[in-house]
Amino acid sequence: MSSKLRQAIMLAWVQADSFIKRRLLFALALVFIAAVLTALGPVALKYAVDMFTMEKSSSMSIQALFSWAPTAVATFEPGVIGFIIIYLVSQWLARSSGELRWFLFGTADQRLQRNLSRRLLSHIMKLPISFHLDRKTGALNQTLVQGLAGYSIILQHILFTILPVLVEITLVGIVLFTFFSPEFFLILAASVIGYTAAFALGVAQIVGPSQAVSTAQVNAYASLTDNILNTETVKYFTAERRVNDQYDITLAKSESKWKTFYWYKTLNGLLVALVFGISLGAALWLGAEQVLKGTITVGDFVLINTYMLQIVKPMETLGSAFKDIAYGMAFIEKMNGLMIRDIEGCDDPVQALNPDGIKAGELVFDQVAFSYLPQEPILKNVSFKVASGKTTGIVGSSGAGKSSVIRLLMRFFEADAGTILLNGTSTRNMPLETLRNAIAIVPQDTVLFNNTIAYNIGFGKQGCTQQDIEQAARLAHIHDKILAMTDGYQTVVGERGLKLSGGEKQRVSIARAALRNPQVFVFDEATSSLDTKTEKAILTDLITVSKGVTTLIIAHRLSTVVHADEILVFDKGQIIERGPHSVLLQKNGLYASMWRTQQMVDVKEKPYKESA
Repeated sequence: MSSKLRQAIMLAWVQADSFIKRRLLFALALVFIAAVLTALGPVALKYAVDMFTMEKSSSMSIQALFSWAPTAVATFEPGVIGFIIIYLVSQWLARSSGELRWFLFGTADQRLQRNLSRRLLSHIMKLPISFHLDRKTGALNQTLVQGLAGYSIILQHILFTILPVLVEITLVGIVLFTFFSPEFFLILAASVIGYTAAFALGVAQIVGPSQAVSTAQVNAYASLTDNILNTETVKYFTAERRVNDQYDITLAKSESKWKTFYWYKTLNGLLVALVFGISLGAALWLGAEQVLKGTITVGDFVLINTYMLQIVKPMETLGSAFKDIAYGMAFIEKMNGLMIRDIEGCDDPVQALNPDGIKAGELVFDQVAFSYLPQEPILKNVSFKVASGKTTGIVGSSGAGKSSVIRLLMRFFEADAGTILLNGTSTRNMPLETLRNAIAIVPQDTVLFNNTIAYNIGFGKQGCTQQDIEQAARLAHIHDKILAMTDGYQTVVGERGLKLSGGEKQRVSIARAALRNPQVFVFDEATSSLDTKTEKAILTDLITVSKGVTTLIIAHRLSTVVHADEILVFDKGQIIERGPHSVLLQKNGLYASMWRTQQMVDVKEKPYKESA
């Protein structure tokens, strides 16, 4: 067993609860019962056939005992009927065991799929933001689907193919060795060796194509998902034919990989068929020869033929199982690549978020430096303090490092140098859940779940009540508008919230943040994508919900931060100006220049907006 296969089985076993383990053990017991019945049942058939060909010297007295029975039965010896019944019962029990095994395996498999899926989602959600920035949604989804399917394939073949075949071959070998000359056992052994060699060659040939097929499927699904998610953009540019042609190119590559896969599988199947023909022919030739010589009986010949046919199908199934397992391992390999990625963590967790003497919500950046890539610094020794209950604005041109402040605060990334303190405690030493529970963010791009408005608002706080949700909506001034909708709070917002306007989505986002009742509010360009009228209304809502709470506002539009207690002006990763709005205007520096530029733009746009 390969190390990768052992690793996959161990991961599955770790995720198996007592329910799964009990059912799999019962299924394993049925495997051995069915294998024994299948292997030994033909022995009863052999004796029945032999009794058909025996001399009938005592048949009259036996028939007299069965004179009451139908003629067809009365002419049989009691032993014949007994062996036939044994054979039938063994076959029936073997089949019945198989069906019960399917039930036990099926219910255990579904529970295992559930446990694995839960662990996978939990692990992926804990992966650092750098992973999610690089991922393709469709590719990730397909990787997970394939990985779960791979586990199911492997466990199914272990329980329904590999173990039963090994038990049957062992028992058949014992029977042949016991009842017949060594030649038959040698033929069986040679056929097993031939099958094994053919299967090993097939697995070796199919590993590469299996991995190629897996990759091609992931890429095709990624392309499909990306096109569906961007349907609106496709329609804007009448690019339906273009994306369809691009998708077809991806499918053509996938089709080519599948062609290679099936070609190698077919060649191996032909080789297995050759091994079958040679082994069956040798066994029947030897059996016929010995029947003619009187060395074995006709029943023995039937038993040999039955065994060879009975072993052939499981052996071929075994070969198919190994090829499927190689295919499943190619699926699992990609998923395991995700599972071994390091998740987010903390260096030295402490629980205290509010030490004595520190007011809740106090935020400090002390000589913080950060870069996404070496030699390309984003923040250069940034230091500032946001006192408890105060509001600080951060402004600057694109690429100045504004959004990086939030990512470092939330520990999506770790600072290269310096310290970030929340309530006097280094965020690096806080459990991530504790840190992020203390902060509520209203992002620029509000993405909602394709669920109800109530669900999207309530997402901000686990276990909240409908009353809590409605109170948060009132703070965001969207409660009345929700009630005016046909389904009220049960209105489904659509994919990414597309059924709501920009202002409505933003108010839902504000309500979601307000529901959190955080120690720190963060507004990240929360009004930059809105029109002037809606921006002013949303800004009023932001000021309302954040009143008395430590607030950090990242803004491109300076009108969003004029009320802030302090404004930090970032340029090339450094704070070059700081102070209230009025003070910064008097300095006549970069902030004042940006303010005048935006005021001129607003004046030029105003007549158009009024006419509109």
